[in-house]
Amino acid sequence: MRVVLATESFLPDVNGVANSVVRMAEHLVRSGHEPMVVAPDSSVSWSPGDLSYPVARVRSLPMPGYPQLRLGLPAPALHAAIRRALAPRGEVLVGFVGRLAAEKEVDLLAGASRLPGVRVVVVGDGPHAASLRRALPDAVFLGARHGSQLARIYASLDVFAHTGPYETFGQAVQEAMASGLPVVAPAAGGPLDLVGHGLTGYLVPPHAGSGFTEAIRELAGDEGLRRSMGAAGRDAVHGRSWQVIGDELIAHYAAALAAPLATRVPAAV
Repeated sequence: MRVVLATESFLPDVNGVANSVVRMAEHLVRSGHEPMVVAPDSSVSWSPGDLSYPVARVRSLPMPGYPQLRLGLPAPALHAAIRRALAPRGEVLVGFVGRLAAEKEVDLLAGASRLPGVRVVVVGDGPHAASLRRALPDAVFLGARHGSQLARIYASLDVFAHTGPYETFGQAVQEAMASGLPVVAPAAGGPLDLVGHGLTGYLVPPHAGSGFTEAIRELAGDEGLRRSMGAAGRDAVHGRSWQVIGDELIAHYAAALAAPLATRVPAAV
């Protein structure tokens, strides 16, 4: 396993937390796992020396009244740490986010998960989790994630793949586009209204893994294409806040109420 140990204190600090993290990291290495420590930077000059695992430092500030304890701040280092944990050999990260159920057809990513230089990341849980782990043995399964954790995962991906052909809208597709990711989705249901084929991603035949595999192969091999499609996708969903959508819905209600009664109620037969 690749394990990220996020801690508020680490070497060269001398305290129970730092010591516990060191011992746990050492045990993980001895057990054949690959730990990485994410910790606030230190005001004391320090070198990792002979540590057999990487340490990612994030910007920090001293706690008022207790300057020895530093509070980590969100920083690019955290993003880099997630990338190193999910793609230790620099793989292109292709993500799926959603419920792991039969109708999502996540197994269509089996071919893509075997592409050289590609790592499929599955975020979510559901009744088909166990069978999908068997169908996609090379994929990374992160379980259900929400809020800032999910946002950080989106930000760490390179491509988003949405396999379900029965979505009436596809909120995960819109979230991926807002994160600047090119999207590969079936040409069915909600994605038809969200994904511009060849502009913000690719629409592929539903129920067929080959379309996903080939589209992902193309995107994985062209960083410039990923960037241009991701930027176009972000622009396409810019301004689609819940307030804007809610106001549009209210406007539809108002238009329906303003229509003459005869056009709203069918005549009796």
